Amino acid sequence: MSRIFTALVALPKAAPVAAPPGFPADFRKLPQWLDALPRADADATLKQVRQALALLPTLPWRAAARAQALDMLRPLAHDAMAPVVTQLRNAALPLAANLVASAKALEATHVALAQGYRQAVAELCAPDGKVPMLKGSLVTAALQLACHHFSLALAQAWRSYRAPPPHVWQSLHRVYAFAQQLRVDDKPVADAVSQRNSSARQLYRQCLLMALTNPYAFAQAEQETLWRLTRDYGLHLPAGSERPDGVALALGGDGDRAFPDDDATVREWLDVSPLLADLQAALAGSGADATVYLSHHGSVPLDRRLAERWQQSLIASITRNSRRLPGGHVLDTVLGMTGLHSQLSGGRGFAEFVQQLHRQQTVMADGTGAVLPGTDAAATKLLPARVLDQSPSGYRVSWQAQAQARLRVGEIVGLSLHEESIATRAWLLGAVRWLRYEDSGEVSAGVELLGLRVWPVALTPAKGKAEPLRGIEFVAGPGGFPRHGIIVAASSPVVLEAAAVHRLGDDPDWLLHAEHHVSAADGPLRPVAEMGEYTVLSYQTINRTVQVEDMPA
Repeated sequence: MSRIFTALVALPKAAPVAAPPGFPADFRKLPQWLDALPRADADATLKQVRQALALLPTLPWRAAARAQALDMLRPLAHDAMAPVVTQLRNAALPLAANLVASAKALEATHVALAQGYRQAVAELCAPDGKVPMLKGSLVTAALQLACHHFSLALAQAWRSYRAPPPHVWQSLHRVYAFAQQLRVDDKPVADAVSQRNSSARQLYRQCLLMALTNPYAFAQAEQETLWRLTRDYGLHLPAGSERPDGVALALGGDGDRAFPDDDATVREWLDVSPLLADLQAALAGSGADATVYLSHHGSVPLDRRLAERWQQSLIASITRNSRRLPGGHVLDTVLGMTGLHSQLSGGRGFAEFVQQLHRQQTVMADGTGAVLPGTDAAATKLLPARVLDQSPSGYRVSWQAQAQARLRVGEIVGLSLHEESIATRAWLLGAVRWLRYEDSGEVSAGVELLGLRVWPVALTPAKGKAEPLRGIEFVAGPGGFPRHGIIVAASSPVVLEAAAVHRLGDDPDWLLHAEHHVSAADGPLRPVAEMGEYTVLSYQTINRTVQVEDMPA
C-alpha cells in the first residue's frame, strides 16, 4: 500500500447521528425514500438530505452502492441549497447568527458529499490501492466529484468570510494526490448537476489560485468573477518539479492549509508568472478604459479596478509567507473616516472642526486662535485589537466579539499603542485589506499600513460653493505610495481636482513631515488611487536634492 493511498483511506472519524425519518437500511429502497421527501419545502428537504449524508459513512453500503447513493442524493442537495446560496449572496455582512448557521450547513453538506465520494474510492480500490478492472471510470468520477465538493466548501467559506471547515484542505490534497498517482487527474468528467466538464486537476488548481489571491480581500461578487477566471487559468499555467522565479504555487501539501510549510514535501510547482504577465499586458494595453480583457479570456470583460487589485494581491503573495514578527500586544483602533477624523481633531465633530478653521482664519493676524475643547469626544469609539503578527507592511489583528467591530474591505483604520496617553498618542493610518469572521465571534483582519503620520483636514473645491469635505492627510513610510496623500470619501460631490486643503493651526509635526511635500508640488491635488469607498489624493512632486526618503519617519 502506497503512502498516498494510506493517506486517502484515513478518513476523518464520523460522528454518530440519528437516521432521518423513514431512511431505509436497504440500499435498494433508497429511491422510494427520496421520492417521498417534501421537495416543495427546501429547508426540510435539505435537513433530511444532510442527515442521510451524515449517516452514510456508517452504513454497510460499500463501493459502487455508496457512489450510487451519493449520485442520487446530490441533485436533491443541489436544488435544496440553491435558495440558501441566493439568500447568503444578498445578505449584509457580518452575517446574522441564523445566516451563519445556514452557511455552515452548506459547507457541511459539501464536505459530507466529498468525504462520501472519497470513502467510495477507498472501497472501490484494492487494499494495495490498485483500481480493479472495469472500475476505472467510476473511480475517476468519484475522485473528481470529491474535489468538486471540497472546492465548493472552500468557496462557500470564503464568500461568508469565514475559515474553511476542518480537514477540507488536507482532504483535498489527499484526494488530488491519489488522482495524480493514478494519472487520472487530468481527465474531464461530465457532471449533469453542475452542467460542467472539469477534471480533478482543474478544480485543485482553481482552489490554490484562489487561496493565493486571498479571497477575503474581495467582495462576494468579485470572488465569483475570480472563481470563474481561476477555473480555466489553472490548466494553462506551466508546472514543473523545480520552483520557478516569481510567484509559484506549491502542489503537494498534506496539512490542513492551502500551501505546505516545508518545500521538501512539494511534488510540483505551478508558475503563476504568465497570469501576472497577462494582467500587466491587459492593464497597460487598455489605456484608461474601465474594462480590460485578458488574452486568455479575450471575450470576458474584467473591471479595471478588480484586475489591478487581483494583480496586487498575487504580487503580495510573494511576501505573504515571509518572516513576520510575533504580536501579542494590544492596539487601540478607530474605524472609519468619521471616527478617525474626530479622534485626530481632539474629539470635534466635522461641523465644529470647520467652525474652528473659520475662527483660525479670522484671528490668525493677532495670534489668538486657541484650540477649543471638543464636545463630542464620546462619539469616537476606541476598540482594542490584539496584534496576531506584524510585518513592515502592516498588521494581522483581531477584535474580540464584544467589541462589535463592523468592518468592510477597504475601510480605513486608525491605530495607536494602547498604553499611550490620550493627549500625546501618535496615530498610524491603515486600511483593511482582508477580513474573516471567526466561529468564536472575533473578527480577524489584515491591515495594510498607509501612513506613519496623520492629520485631520477639510477640503474645499477650487470652484463653486460645495460644502467642505472631511479628509485624512498622511505621510507614508519609505517606499509607500503615495508618499504624501489625503484620503476622502469617493462619493463626495466636491470637485477634487485642485481642491484647497485646510488644516488646524501650525502643527510642528506637520511642518516637519508634510510641509515639504506640498511646497515641492509642481501640480494640483489630484486623485491617484481608489481604495474601497475612498479616493486617495496627492500632489505630483518634482525631484529635489533632498529626497523624501531622507526625511525622518
